[in-house]
Amino acid sequence: MRFSYRSPQHLFTQALKEYCEEKLAKPVARLKLDNSDGTRFDVEAHQVGEQCGLRVLFVQPGAQITVSTLSKDPYAAVDLAVDKLSRKLRDIDERRRAITRRTGRADLTSEEHDIMTEDEEEVLRKMGALDEVLDL
Repeated sequence: MRFSYRSPQHLFTQALKEYCEEKLAKPVARLKLDNSDGTRFDVEAHQVGEQCGLRVLFVQPGAQITVSTLSKDPYAAVDLAVDKLSRKLRDIDERRRAITRRTGRADLTSEEHDIMTEDEEEVLRKMGALDEVLDL
């Protein structure tokens, strides 16, 4: 993973950079999305009145997620960005898993992967339950 930081007001101290790297890498590693070749974070901070605005761009081949936060404390802004990024990554992962489950279900009903013998199908057909079993 690569991290790049940009701040016109020079808000990024070395401690804040380390905090960003530690916190932002956790949700990506948890979901096993840390592709070292193309994964990068572009973090931008700016002063908005008395508050710190933070924009995080997560880029990976096939995915690009942007989250923005605003807080008085830059560390709190990082925490808010991590929460938002975690939710978005979880949503993407759940959608991917749902698609995998749907395609896996379709494979089980094809004739190549027949899960029942012809006799079992006949018995279920007589009972009127064949469609219900195939829908599982």
